Amino acid sequence: MNMDTIKKTLEMNSDLSSGIKDNIFELVNILHSKLPEVDLTNLNNRLATLKVKKLNKFMSNNASMYDNITNTLYFNNEKINGECDVRHMLMFEILNISSSTDTQKGFIKDGKFEALNVGFTEILTNFLVGNTSDTPCYEEQAIETNLISIIIGSDIMKQAYFTNNPDLIIKGFADAGVQL
Repeated sequence: MNMDTIKKTLEMNSDLSSGIKDNIFELVNILHSKLPEVDLTNLNNRLATLKVKKLNKFMSNNASMYDNITNTLYFNNEKINGECDVRHMLMFEILNISSSTDTQKGFIKDGKFEALNVGFTEILTNFLVGNTSDTPCYEEQAIETNLISIIIGSDIMKQAYFTNNPDLIIKGFADAGVQL
């Protein structure tokens, strides 16, 4: 998957403003340049029908949220205008989109590994674009995930995340001698 294809897909999506398209493209370009081994086919497919809506405070108190079932990215304008690094937040959600199917985000399966998934997404986001906000995002999950990555290996985590395969994590624990 090349960046020209991503650009064309974004251009074809009439549900996104030109500003959002430009911001997404810039961040996908960073993702592709820093993690060239990540296959962007799934991201490209999801960008074709991605919708962006305002986040209702009753849905979530976070600055953003991605609903993989409806392929909708929600933003909380109050949080965006105040305490959050918007670039960091958007990259976090692009990673969620990249690692999602209609039924699963990253390596979350049947409600398991959700905090681990959030922590790994946060670690990747910090690697890709950093965080200029005074308020760290998902700090506890990132610390816990980092410790687990040391045990089973960050390559296994990355493969499990982008292939939606939590069994790789379980196998990684077993291979490291950890009994679950």
